[in-house]
Amino acid sequence: MERVCKSMSTNISRTTAKQNVLTRPRDHDIAFLYTNLLRLSPKEKTTRLLLSTLLNLLTANRQTLLPAAVLARLPSLLSSLKSRHLTDEDALEDLNSLNQLLEDYTTTQTTFDEYAAEVRSGHLRWSPPHRNETFWKENARRIFEESKGELPRKLAEILSKNWETDKQVLAIGCNDVACLVKEVPEKRQQLEKLGLKGRVMELMQEPDESVRWESLRAVGEWMRYSFESKSNVALR
Repeated sequence: MERVCKSMSTNISRTTAKQNVLTRPRDHDIAFLYTNLLRLSPKEKTTRLLLSTLLNLLTANRQTLLPAAVLARLPSLLSSLKSRHLTDEDALEDLNSLNQLLEDYTTTQTTFDEYAAEVRSGHLRWSPPHRNETFWKENARRIFEESKGELPRKLAEILSKNWETDKQVLAIGCNDVACLVKEVPEKRQQLEKLGLKGRVMELMQEPDESVRWESLRAVGEWMRYSFESKSNVALR
């Protein structure tokens, strides 16, 4: 395993040197990969190598790798590593530095920042904001306005994929679309232009039950506001 880690570390360092800044999907993959390798590390020597690599990567690319590391649950893993009573001084130093780096980042993040970082990572999970009604009431409009509509565009990009090995991403994306339509119905046309209405309608045919349910809910929000709009016109 140590040989594999060294090889991967060398390859990633070369890629970073050539590109300077990694693309976001790549950042997400790297953060999750190294966090999982650290979680499975059987020896202190391998743990030391992984901690050092993570510290170097996160320090060099804070803007995109730190959010991805939080999504990968690296902070909780580092907390559990403290209970292992590591004896290697370099490993302990890197562990403490990583902890401090992530603490400094997380203490300055709002719930909106966490949600935006998750969407920008290109991968969704059932983190707290998705099911929080207060979050959507307070932030739905901001999601449309942030960086000139970057987040809805990214959401459309995520939902355009099949996610064969992780169907919950589609269910979460449909949930978010339903919440956006519910809280900011006047922005429906913007979502339609991104192809989101058509996509959630397609997903009603998905074999996965959770995807079907969430897509049905999203379409239901669209139909509800469309019906109300027609009713208001008729009453005039």
